[in-house]
Amino acid sequence: MNEALTYLQEALGLSAKAKTWPGSAHLPLHLRSIEVRAVDANGFSFLLASLPTGVGLPEAKRVYSQLTLRSEAPVVISFPDADARQRKALVAQGIPFVCPGRQAFLPFMGAAYTERGGARFRNRATKMSPNAQAAAIWGAGQESYHPDDLCRALGISASRASEAITELVDRGLARRERRERRVIVLPVVVDLLLSEHIAELSSPVSKVIFARKAPQIDCLADAGETALAARSMLAAPGVEQKAVLRSAWRELRDLEVADGELPDNETAMIQVWRYAPVFADSSRIDDISLALSLAAIDDERIQLEVDRILERNIHGKKRCRRSPRIRTVGGVSVLAALSVVGARESAIICLDNLSCRGVTGDGAGRQTYEEQ
Repeated sequence: MNEALTYLQEALGLSAKAKTWPGSAHLPLHLRSIEVRAVDANGFSFLLASLPTGVGLPEAKRVYSQLTLRSEAPVVISFPDADARQRKALVAQGIPFVCPGRQAFLPFMGAAYTERGGARFRNRATKMSPNAQAAAIWGAGQESYHPDDLCRALGISASRASEAITELVDRGLARRERRERRVIVLPVVVDLLLSEHIAELSSPVSKVIFARKAPQIDCLADAGETALAARSMLAAPGVEQKAVLRSAWRELRDLEVADGELPDNETAMIQVWRYAPVFADSSRIDDISLALSLAAIDDERIQLEVDRILERNIHGKKRCRRSPRIRTVGGVSVLAALSVVGARESAIICLDNLSCRGVTGDGAGRQTYEEQ
């Protein structure tokens, strides 16, 4: 829901504000899993229905027709998985929809917007989209892969995988080749991703909430300091930390509690992630995503352990000659540098195989450091 609103604000310049729709409590059972909010945008009022991932066009049209019967206001469906064919069908039938990152069709407002190609990603000052970041991290551990492999690894649709790959190609993080009538993707290696493109990465965590411990919570992947403790000598935190994909959290909302409402041993801290915390071919959160989720924590012990994990991860993989090593510079961790870059996009970090050299500053008064 937030992703659709953000897209409306950024793509169409709408001042969109959402609030609870009273009619949600009276919806039939088969519609109660759909999040429906009342939205006011530039003098227009409408309902925004957020469809879960994996929904097809017939189900989207059914939700639209059912809500239209129950509301006098226009109904807009947020359809993140809609491919080009499905979006074309919705436009032809006059059904308002938002497909974040790709298209918005709001005929009752006289508004329509379509993204063209990957032009919006050519500026490296922008952060990667969640799917592109997940694809870059997973792909960095592969020699090559087919788009179908990415779909399975990330649990996303073919159209989403294609968009993620296109974004990576635009950013110089992958290239496509056709072999034996099939398209394969050749990604960059890990250390190139973490040196030349580190400023484009961001924390996968969208928000943190607390939940009552239950079997559904116990089966989630360990995250944050809990996951770090399992890979280091640090002690585990008092409150266990877990990660869940944003769309999957909807099924666990009944377990949410306030911070401090229950004893620590009955509470879990839940990180709600923008992409799947665990790739399909793994049993735990990958090292890079874990590091990114911990980058904002101002604790030297944590940052030192994160650096050690990244060092082991990077140096244990196949390298290419143009890929620099990631090293601690003057006691400043790579993740601390990531935090600085996130705060000041003008910062420049350069590393090479033989030494750690860097330049920081805004261009007017630069400071240079070097450590052999």
